Amino acid sequence: MKINGVSPNKIINLYNTTKKLDIKDTNKVQRDSIEISSLGKSLSYMSLDENYEISEKRLEEIRDEISKGTYNVDSKLVAQRMINFMKGREL
Repeated sequence: MKINGVSPNKIINLYNTTKKLDIKDTNKVQRDSIEISSLGKSLSYMSLDENYEISEKRLEEIRDEISKGTYNVDSKLVAQRMINFMKGREL
């Protein structure tokens, strides 16, 4: 019975081919990615929003009310909005 051996050249060629494939896989460029948070999106929206000036007027009204001592806050509404903000439901 004759057993044919594998030639060393075949083994070397197979090794080199596999090595080249491994090198190609490791040279892939990893790309950075970013994701804008909901807070960032809303801030961006506010900067482009036409109603931003209205918000500025309302802010001045609130400041005047605070300085006069006539500003009233609905504590339940504030608490609910804080909870929603912490849970990520709304800004």
